[in-house]
Amino acid sequence: MIEAVIFDMDGLLTDSEAPGLTGIQVCGRLQGYEIPLEHVRRTIGINAKAASDFYHQYYPGLDTDRLFADFTEYMHALAREGKIQLKKGARELLRALRERGIPCAVASSSYPETIRLYLEKQGIADDFAALVSANGETRSKPAPDIFLKAAGLLGAAPENCLVLEDSVNGVKAGRAAGMTVCMIPDLIPFTPELAPYCDHVLPDLSAVIPLVTA
Repeated sequence: MIEAVIFDMDGLLTDSEAPGLTGIQVCGRLQGYEIPLEHVRRTIGINAKAASDFYHQYYPGLDTDRLFADFTEYMHALAREGKIQLKKGARELLRALRERGIPCAVASSSYPETIRLYLEKQGIADDFAALVSANGETRSKPAPDIFLKAAGLLGAAPENCLVLEDSVNGVKAGRAAGMTVCMIPDLIPFTPELAPYCDHVLPDLSAVIPLVTA
C-alpha cells in the first residue's frame, strides 16, 4: 500500500529539464566552452558534485563553481518570469494526494533554493511535507540516499513509498531504495534496459492517480 509519494522535480514535476540543458550550454559559453548536448544530458539526475566530476573529465579548465552559479542565476530568472511551469497532471495528482491525506516530498538534485523557488512560484510549496536536495552530504543518484532521507522525513517505510522519476539515475536510485518506482519519461525515453528499475511507466502525472487511490 502506498503511504507516501516522493517526487523528483526537474522534468518530472516542473518542465525545467529542457531549458536546463540549454542553460548549461549558454553558461559554458561564458567561459569559452562549447558543451555538447550529449554531455549535458549525461548529467541529468545527478547533483552538482557528480556533474562537476563529469565535466572535469572533458573540460579540465572549466570553473564548475562558476558554471553552476551562472546556471542557477539563468534558471532562477526563468522561474521569476513564470517560464518554469508544472508538468501535465501535477496539480491534479497533488489534489488527489491532499484529499487522501497522503504525504509527499520533493527529492531533487537541484539546489535547495531552486526547489523552493520553483514550488513557490507555482503555489504548491505547501503541498510538500519535506524538500530534500542531493547537494550536500547526500550521495548523488543513482545512490538511494536522497529517497531514503525523504522517506524518513515523511515517517514512511521505504517499501510503502512511491517514487516518481523521469531520469535513468532517478529510477535506479528509487529501486536501490527499495521503493515502488514509476517512470514518467521526459527527455529520456523508457527503454527495455530500464525495465528492471521500473514498476510502472506512465505518460503523465495524472495517470499516477489510480496508483494512490486503489
